[in-house]
Amino acid sequence: MSETEITPQQTLSSLTDSLDVLEKAFEPLVGSSASTWTETISALPTLERAKMDVLVAYAINDLIWVYLKTKGIDPEKHDVAAELERIKTYYAKVRAIEEPETQRPQINSAAAKRFIHSSLPRSQHLPPPTSAAQLASDQARRAVAEQEEEESLRRVGKAGRFRFIDQEGGAEKIIPGHQADGGDDDLGEAEGEDEDDEMDGSGDRTVTQAEEFLRDLEEEMNA
Repeated sequence: MSETEITPQQTLSSLTDSLDVLEKAFEPLVGSSASTWTETISALPTLERAKMDVLVAYAINDLIWVYLKTKGIDPEKHDVAAELERIKTYYAKVRAIEEPETQRPQINSAAAKRFIHSSLPRSQHLPPPTSAAQLASDQARRAVAEQEEEESLRRVGKAGRFRFIDQEGGAEKIIPGHQADGGDDDLGEAEGEDEDDEMDGSGDRTVTQAEEFLRDLEEEMNA
């Protein structure tokens, strides 16, 4: 027999000692007078009276548990098991009142996530494009935007150069550098003169080339 095994004699001796301690603990409550228990309970505060009721009920049912064990009956299958569990719930309630736990503030993570999500711009909610088709589409949109910007700048420059229109016979005629209301600046006049000179020089060259072509043609026909 190993040293860790307990003999029946040792178990009986331990039970007898425990019963002696229990009798001494219950002696103030179990007296010769019938009014002892009532007087003891009525003199206690409300919380202490509740603790006393729970402890006494548990001690009685625990003794029934031990009694069933000594008779060879499995107490797990007896009604006393359910009664002990019920008393434990009352004991937990008394302990919760006697030693209340500190209530820590809890953060509602779901509500916080919704608040942060709604405060961000909608563009940041969308994931960045990762596919080749999306990248190509973005590049095409940027190229179109740049082309439109260049076209807009070109139109603005042209409008600044040809910005005066005269009415001749009901038809509109764009005149570079023309002073619509007598208040144009010197820069506009200089640009107009330069353009007129270029147009005159181009016309003279065209006439000269035409005369030379006709003379060459006449010489070939006479020959």
